[in-house]
Amino acid sequence: MPIETNINLPTKAIEKAYPRWTRNRAFVDGEEAVKLQAYTYLPAANPEDGVDEYQAHLDRTRFLPAASKIAQGLSGLIFRKRAQLNTTSARVQLLGQVITPDGESLDDLAEWVVRETLITNFTGLLIDNPERSAFKDLSAANEIERGYRPRIAGYTGECILEITPGLVNETRKIVRVRLLEDDGDTVRELMLNNGVYQVKKWTRDKAGFVEGATVTPTRNGAVLNEIPFVLVSTSDKLTPTPSMLQHAVDLNLQHYRIQGLLTSVLYFLSAPIPVVTGLKPAQDKDGKDIPIKLSVAPGAAWVFPEEGTKAEYLEFSGAGATVITDELRNVKDELSTLGHSIMTPEKPAPEAPETQMLRRAAENATLAGFTRTISRKLERALKQFALWADPAAAATLAYSLNTDFLPQQMSPQEMTAMMGMWQAGAITHETLLFALRDGEIVSPTLDIEAEVERTKSETADRPPVL
Repeated sequence: MPIETNINLPTKAIEKAYPRWTRNRAFVDGEEAVKLQAYTYLPAANPEDGVDEYQAHLDRTRFLPAASKIAQGLSGLIFRKRAQLNTTSARVQLLGQVITPDGESLDDLAEWVVRETLITNFTGLLIDNPERSAFKDLSAANEIERGYRPRIAGYTGECILEITPGLVNETRKIVRVRLLEDDGDTVRELMLNNGVYQVKKWTRDKAGFVEGATVTPTRNGAVLNEIPFVLVSTSDKLTPTPSMLQHAVDLNLQHYRIQGLLTSVLYFLSAPIPVVTGLKPAQDKDGKDIPIKLSVAPGAAWVFPEEGTKAEYLEFSGAGATVITDELRNVKDELSTLGHSIMTPEKPAPEAPETQMLRRAAENATLAGFTRTISRKLERALKQFALWADPAAAATLAYSLNTDFLPQQMSPQEMTAMMGMWQAGAITHETLLFALRDGEIVSPTLDIEAEVERTKSETADRPPVL
């Protein structure tokens, strides 16, 4: 079989994003990941410092986990309330509990997609279903347990090697995708040949990657006319674009390096340097100089035999420390602006109520736009998933992440109005309960359908009013 040596290499456009993604991941992971990169993110305090001196400087330098905190906060706002999957298909809902190849739920997949897209803005979702011929003694009762089910596999930006668009019957479609799997030992090649979806696997060998057989997947007995792959990104481009966290990471890096400068200043301020001039070293019996050792400790005294020897401490004034401290505060305040108020400025400037409202509205609009884009891409993947799981449900399936970021309970007046519309027959009991749940009156975990049924049972069992 043919052997390729570069099938596992990314396109130039994708490869250019690797350094950026590496930095974003390190700062989102936090202090340990950043300091593990040592000189990459924190220069030495003195170019002449050796390994031990640099390690001491690295250990002393404080790290502000701003990007990590912002990422956690944004994700927390999105998942403050559970995402909504609207479908009448019991099978889609059931398979949503084990939707990934590893058996993770749709909720887990959505949280992973949001985190990855915040970091790289280049996340892939592949929807497929294993061939039935690969399973023996399969029945409707054990197919889910045995793994014969449609699933959605997630791919990080680093595992997406290529996405090539093309024209198929005068329609722009993705015609080739290469995905890295199995820790780099396998490349999955997805192709659209003459309008038909096909898959080929390349496996690493000593000489390179060996080409596997070309497989033509089917769905409900028919071949597919598109590659079931969805790129999750806030851009319509098929190449990497800046992520939502990119500027926050850049500022976090600046803050870390400025903190390194301040740490050096504080270190020298806290440790005056003893300076002795005019002292000659003693000599041993062979006429060689004996190294001078001066004890620096409480109660230690120095006695010099040479007249004119001078001893003093060299102390630093630290005049530049204030400038560095002010710059640290400025960078942190910029991080607060980017962090959608997740990071509070050290000394927040007073703002008029109208200004606060406008800033909050802008912050929410930015995050809501990101959230709606991710919802749309996830819904597209879920619709393709439903075409395997329950084709009749695909057209009406809807999925949306939460965009209600601020805890705000429904007012008594709003509750009275909703109750009035329900009693007048303008809305259903189910709609009322959804409104009460979204208004944070009842628990967000309330099973609406089960609650409606329980209410019906209670009404039926209730004795008549005499």
